[in-house]
This record gives sequence, C-alpha cells and structure tokens, in this order.
Amino acid sequence: MRAIVIGPLLALGLVTGCQSEPGDPLEAIAPNAIWEVVSIDGKPIPNGVEVTLTHPEKGLVAGKAGCNHYNGRISEKDGRVRVGELAGTRMMCPEPAMGVEKAFHSAMARVDTVKLSQDRLELIAQGETVIEATQ
Repeated sequence: MRAIVIGPLLALGLVTGCQSEPGDPLEAIAPNAIWEVVSIDGKPIPNGVEVTLTHPEKGLVAGKAGCNHYNGRISEKDGRVRVGELAGTRMMCPEPAMGVEKAFHSAMARVDTVKLSQDRLELIAQGETVIEATQ
C-alpha cells in the first residue's frame, strides 16, 4: 500500500520539478561587468555616444542608454527572455545621443533571446540581433 501512495507523490514531484521557473538570462555574466553596446539594429553607435549594459544583480539590467542612465528587470521563462519597462533619468541631450537612446529602448522592448559567447553579448528579437555588445 505504501508503494501506491509514494509512487504518485514521487511522480507529482518530478513533474513539478520539471516546470520552467522564471530565470535570469544574464546569470553567466559576472555581476557589474560593463558591456559596451557597439550596435543597435545593425547600426554602429556613433563616436562620443555611450551605451552600456550591466548586470548589477540577479534579474536586473542597468547602464547608460546614450544620454540617460536606465535600469529594469530581465527574466527568462520557458526559453523566452522578457525585459520589463526600463526606468531612468530624463535629461535631454543633443543628437545623436537622443536618437540612439530611443533606438536602444525600442530594441530592448523587443528582446526575446540572449546569446553570450566569450566577449560578445547579443540581445535578439525574432531571430535577429538587435543589440550587440562587447566587454
């Protein structure tokens, strides 16, 4: 009789354990390592404009978006990455910084995959690299 009771409970535990919990798609990145964004939507970042991406702690992404600093949540569930709405400072800057910042925020909102290979970080949307960064 015990085997009948334990068997279903063990099976339930295995099924529950296999469900995909929200994870951190940037967990392979050392905390506070600064990545320099080199392109957004295939366009290089103009000279003099700084766009960075860092991972200050689990589930967070932060950096500089061209003009303003930003931070937000990043998670992964069922193999898909989700970047939450980014919060940040609200200064006005001259072009091209403001245009780069707008493109960065737009690209981050579309990200569904993160790919990390040694010194290259790619944020991907629907199979296309939308943000490319190096360390």
